[in-house]
Amino acid sequence: MIKKICLLTDSLGSGGAEKMVSNLAISLSEKGYTVTVVTMIDVVVYPYKGSLYNFGKIKNSNKLRSFFKFKSFFKTQQFDVILDHRVRSNFIKEFIFSKIIFKNEKVIYCVHHFNLELYFPLVNVPWLSRSTFVKNRGIVAVSKEIQKKISQRLGLESHVIYNYAILNSIGVHSDLDILSNSNYIIGVGRLTDIKQFNVLIKSYKDSKLIGHGIKLLILGEGVEKRNLNKLINDLHLNAFVKLMGFKSNALAYIQKAKALVLTSKSEGFPMVLIEALSLKTPVISFDCKSGPAEIIKHEENGLLVDNQNADMLTESLNKLLLNDAFYKKIKGNLNQSSNPFSEENNIQKWIDLLRKFK
Repeated sequence: MIKKICLLTDSLGSGGAEKMVSNLAISLSEKGYTVTVVTMIDVVVYPYKGSLYNFGKIKNSNKLRSFFKFKSFFKTQQFDVILDHRVRSNFIKEFIFSKIIFKNEKVIYCVHHFNLELYFPLVNVPWLSRSTFVKNRGIVAVSKEIQKKISQRLGLESHVIYNYAILNSIGVHSDLDILSNSNYIIGVGRLTDIKQFNVLIKSYKDSKLIGHGIKLLILGEGVEKRNLNKLINDLHLNAFVKLMGFKSNALAYIQKAKALVLTSKSEGFPMVLIEALSLKTPVISFDCKSGPAEIIKHEENGLLVDNQNADMLTESLNKLLLNDAFYKKIKGNLNQSSNPFSEENNIQKWIDLLRKFK
């Protein structure tokens, strides 16, 4: 019987995939599994349960010595199953991992993004890409669109298990003046090109929200921070748009927001949309690949915008936020509907998969 689980992740901070590892560590531990979280980078922000092996802190300049430490750890631990949530884009690294470190392990490879190149190195050469996986394996995709793409491009079967939110850790630790005023919309995520917060800022500027005193808060850190600050300055939006940085209590901000907006080029199964809807906060999102179309019921729990249509995004901001009757309808639907992305529903799918995995 499978009881000893390793959750292998890049880190425990700042991303949706990492947040899902945090949630899984809590859920599986509470279900009686012995859980060890292994982080490749020394970033531990999100809560977890079980043990932590912070390889990011152990790594040193001697790559060979670090490699043998890593190999020895897995040989000693003898996990029943490894759930690998890392980005796996380096062919040589993943080939070595599969043939040496994980050769005799049972591994479930988790795919968190529609861009398969992040998880299947050399995806355009399927037989080489498949060679980076161990023989005793399973694959979990976080959306049906990703599952379909894995089948089409690699000829591999996979299971779909949606991300889910855990809401019992909401806390307000700072910015009480902001959180006491719910007259804002919010964007949450890494400040990277793929998240397109510049598109959100421009659409907000073109909307009528400023005239109604509705501000825009953006939570996250990343390489685009300087460019976004410049854009805010150039558009004279300093009094209305705030880059808040990374917040460990992001759920508190999402819960108080009038709406959450997602403007990504691509996704996997966006945690922020699930968290917002679980908190009864309406959402607006581009219909990007993948996830939003499987999460949002258009004009029932939010608005689904034609993919990358910035003008339609501006119209949607006005429609949701400035039409009181329509907004109350959406809020009412959220308050009355059940949550298909609950912990209870989706952790059971993980448990069922672990029980079947041999």
